[in-house]
Amino acid sequence: MDYQPMNQPTEPTETSSPMNQQCSSNAAWYVVGAIVVLAAVAAFWYYRTQAPVTGTQPSAVEQTQIPSLSGGNTTADISADLTRTADNSAALDAATAAVVQAVEGF
Repeated sequence: MDYQPMNQPTEPTETSSPMNQQCSSNAAWYVVGAIVVLAAVAAFWYYRTQAPVTGTQPSAVEQTQIPSLSGGNTTADISADLTRTADNSAALDAATAAVVQAVEGF
């Protein structure tokens, strides 16, 4: 039997060296970058060669009418405008109470 010491380091192979791993990682990034650049150039070329759409007429846009308010900025005018809106505070208070009860049940 041949005696071989256990503490002797083995020589690294070409595939396991850190330098080769770094090079293969860089090569992968170069390939990804080249694919992205080619896709961007292809998209630009595709949209650039598309024929413009002709013969379409612009459509009319109608604006909806907002109901007019009292037209003033005084406190009385604002108060009059607010009294015309529905008061949902009672429904909100009831919903809040229901949520509080549900949370307390946990």
